[in-house]
Amino acid sequence: MKSLIELFNEWEIQQLVLLSFALQLYLFFTGSLRRHSSNRFLRYSIWIAYLGADLVAVYALGLLSRHDRDITFECHIPRRTHTVASFWAPFLLIHLGGQDTITAFAMEDNNLWLRHLLNLVVQVVLALYVYWKSIPRLHSVKLVVSGILVFVAGIIKYGERTWSLKCGNLKSLVSSTGHRFNKRVPVDTDGYPGIVSAALGMMPQVLKIFAARVVYSRPRDQLLPEEPIKMVREMRIELGLMYDDLYTKAVMLRTRSGIIVRCISQISIVAAFALFHAQEDKLSTYSEADIAITYSLLIGGLFLELCSMFVFMMPPWTWAWLKVRNWHRLAGLSWFIFYSDIGWPEKKQGWPNSMGQYNLASWLAPGSSDLQQQARATFSQRAMRRLFLDLLGAKKKNIFWMSKLLDTKYVDVDNMVIECVTKEIAVLASEVMKERRHRHWPNLEPLFINSKDIFIQDFGSAIVNIHVLTELLLSEQQTWSYMDAKLVEVCRKLSNYMMYSLRSELLVQ
Repeated sequence: MKSLIELFNEWEIQQLVLLSFALQLYLFFTGSLRRHSSNRFLRYSIWIAYLGADLVAVYALGLLSRHDRDITFECHIPRRTHTVASFWAPFLLIHLGGQDTITAFAMEDNNLWLRHLLNLVVQVVLALYVYWKSIPRLHSVKLVVSGILVFVAGIIKYGERTWSLKCGNLKSLVSSTGHRFNKRVPVDTDGYPGIVSAALGMMPQVLKIFAARVVYSRPRDQLLPEEPIKMVREMRIELGLMYDDLYTKAVMLRTRSGIIVRCISQISIVAAFALFHAQEDKLSTYSEADIAITYSLLIGGLFLELCSMFVFMMPPWTWAWLKVRNWHRLAGLSWFIFYSDIGWPEKKQGWPNSMGQYNLASWLAPGSSDLQQQARATFSQRAMRRLFLDLLGAKKKNIFWMSKLLDTKYVDVDNMVIECVTKEIAVLASEVMKERRHRHWPNLEPLFINSKDIFIQDFGSAIVNIHVLTELLLSEQQTWSYMDAKLVEVCRKLSNYMMYSLRSELLVQ
């Protein structure tokens, strides 16, 4: 055990630097996957990597500041590890700058952009201190200049992340005028390009909806059979564009200044690699392991920059910007990447084709006298409830968070759900815009009139009441015709989804 600890201490910096780079690779290639998948393991792993990446980089940078000797002696054997290790400080700034595919994991991360700005100043000063202290021991002008170029790239990367967080925070969203969406879009009306063009043209209105400045929907009294699917495809693209603006560096990369600083960053990394590779006395001055790690950081950085160019060409805004300027070849390349399997193909779901389900009766089943409700609980659910409620004596209100793991499930969103929701949205839009008279609900209107105060004062309680009422009404009738059974299934899915959304909000709070 003592020898293992000594070995770990000997290679601690190298391990931390490689771990930091590995986390960046993982975040780059998985950062956008959570948009396409509801897999919990994937989301939790991304969350852990997102938090751990900054922690590892900051700790490694602080550890580098403690080493100030050119040669250390382990077991009376001279080593030159820490000489080139100081050259890794600017690479840690690049890692702190994050990847283009994920700058924030949740909206709360965007709201903390001022904290990231403070961290930017502190970590840049610390990295400069580490590098300045090691300049006399780098033994090469090329290595010094190469480190300075990596510093430029690192500061730019960290600044890009901070600016993207600022643009995605709630206050910026509310105060935004939507000027970043006021761009020319191609006039396409047919096929998938027409859907993409329509989605791009709707983005100013989508921003207003997200900023709670307007409630907008498209008034249509009658929808053609193919229109609900088309509207959903447009909505998926619109949500994808908002996702990019909130959680990636897309906003920054759509500006002229952002493109310029990105080009400076990429040129700096290429030049740093060329200067380090051109140094002739590397093998005689530094250890082979440290040289291999440095090459891994440089080549890995170049690889990520190359991949980020494909990420930049992928969004539909890039395709639209190139097409309206008649740069047909670049527009064709952008559309090819956009339409490929790694992009946003028409047949591939842009979002998970599933909706969360949470039935309040499932958690109340152990104390219910309804045998049918008790039978719905799986063996693992019954075992966990018995463990926490009976054996440990916990109260339901204290372990309500357990239902997130035990009682949440996901069901497919079929075409009937899409058609029912889109048609209802069109009817409600006509009512809101006063294009038709408000509908009358002979059976439900008395309930709404008597419960309007609950809806105004506590919308959550109103959702729970409607959910319980819906479950009771749907459970009364046991025999349904085929179409009625399908409508009952749609009603139950939507009711359970509303409870799922409400429960998620309560667990977050």
